[in-house]
Formats: sequence, C-alpha cells, structure tokens
Amino acid sequence: PIKIHGATDVHFGALEHHDDKFQELIDEVDSDPSARWFLNGDNIEFIPPNYKISQRGQLMEPDEQHIRFIERIEPIVDKLLFVRGGNHDMIRSVNILGFDVCKVMADMLQVPYFKLPGYTKISIGREANWFLVSGHGKGGGKNGDLELDKMSAVYSDGDAFFLGHNHQLYTKPIDSLRVCGKEEKLHRRWYCRGGSFLKYAEYARYSFFPMIRTG
Repeated sequence: PIKIHGATDVHFGALEHHDDKFQELIDEVDSDPSARWFLNGDNIEFIPPNYKISQRGQLMEPDEQHIRFIERIEPIVDKLLFVRGGNHDMIRSVNILGFDVCKVMADMLQVPYFKLPGYTKISIGREANWFLVSGHGKGGGKNGDLELDKMSAVYSDGDAFFLGHNHQLYTKPIDSLRVCGKEEKLHRRWYCRGGSFLKYAEYARYSFFPMIRTG
C-alpha cells in the first residue's frame, strides 16, 4: 500500500498560515516510507506590490516566500510527485508579470509541473492501476460536490477526484453499478476537497464565512 497526500492551499507566507498543521504533514510524509505527495496550488500566498489587495496579509515578500517554502519542504522533496499552480501563485504571477512562479518552483525541485487539471496514473505492483484526477479548482460555492461533478464528467476514468481552492476538507464515496459479465458489481469512486493550511482569516471573519477544519 501507498499513501498519496494532496497538499493544497498551503498559502505559505500568509499572515494566517497554520505552520503547525503544515509541519504535521511534513512529519507524516517524512516518517512513512510508503508516502508520496503533491502540491496542488496556492502553495505560497504571493501578494505583489500594488495588487488589488493589501500586502499586509503576508509575513514576507513573494520572493522570500518562494525561497523559504522550498527550504521548508526539502526533507520530503524526494517523495514529491508534481507541482500544480493555483490562483494565488500561478495566476497572479502570470497575469502581472508573465512569469509562472509555480513552473519555476517545479523546475528547481526537478519534478513535473501541471498547469491544468488531469489524470495521474498510480501503479501499485504489476496489476493495480488507479487514476487520480486532480486540479486546483475554481468555484467557491458551499456545495463543493458541484465542481467535482463537473470534473468527473470530463475525466470519466477517474477513481478519485481531488480539488482544492474552496478550503473545504472532506472525502466521500460515490457509488454506481457496473456490469461485469452477467453480474452487476458496485463501482466506488471518491470525491475529495483538500482543505487548506490557513487559520480563521480576518477576511473570513468579516464576511461570516463558516469555520472549517484545517489541514
């Protein structure tokens, strides 16, 4: 068996970044020889100068976030499968600078970079192949399943569907029936929203956003 950890919405460098929770992830992956993990976007907070929101929401400048983040994950880089960008890091850096900070991060870490959602084939032994479908996500609605429904309709061969972005943290089985020979058999897939590594931020308090689990 292996464990695949999806680290999404870390927001390293943000004022409300939950460093203890992030360290728990690092320690768990580091201590488990069978663990692998991926970065799923919004890896750093990345608020550039003169952006539409104040830079006071971050603890350090974007370039320092980039450098310190790579230093922080160094103990588990050898288990990192790929890097994906999100709206905070990839989209902001591309729109403002024409420079993809997540692509550079992946190149420095020598792992694949994925800008868009897609399949990851996970092979265990010689027979078992599983298809993880992952993306950063875009929708912020209360019902996190709606975007997962759209994803599963496009990537219909997936076994597990993983999205971040809305900071919800849950996993649930989605069951259907398939015909195998002359029998109906249960086919189980999984929906996952990957949470975040943020505490209860001021903007969330101001807007009365619900309190959700972190990690």
